[in-house]
Amino acid sequence: MMGKSFVLFAGLFAITGCVQQVAIEPRPGCDFTPMLTQAPPADQLLVPLVPGTMTAMPVNSVNITDVGITNKVLVQAVRARRTETGTVEVWSRMVNCTDYPLQVEGRVQFMDKSQAPVEPVSAWRRLHLPPRTTAVYSEKSTETDQAETYLIELREGT
Repeated sequence: MMGKSFVLFAGLFAITGCVQQVAIEPRPGCDFTPMLTQAPPADQLLVPLVPGTMTAMPVNSVNITDVGITNKVLVQAVRARRTETGTVEVWSRMVNCTDYPLQVEGRVQFMDKSQAPVEPVSAWRRLHLPPRTTAVYSEKSTETDQAETYLIELREGT
């Protein structure tokens, strides 16, 4: 009887000893390369008065204004919708691609169809992103009819 128990134990030990450990990478994994090659449609750009004096910026998007977070935070989504009261609500989901906590600040500028501002730029609002997590920045316009386009700006919080 003792022999059968030993053989069973030895067989289980051999089976579990053969299990290979697989390294699982932390999620989310981020690749910033595609952002360098994606060009927005020309009619959706804020362009300088004098060509070549600044880089055109796409509207209805997020502009990361701080080089300190350009390889730390990835914008996963940008959306806008009309609320029941007729204002525009914009939101952007961002991902902390680092292994340490970040503070990010966002603000938004609402514009009309011709890209003229329709209200003052919102105040900077701080978000806390623990390592490898997502956070959502959102803001609502105060104007109802005139707000048609927007530009969200992000910078690293201090």
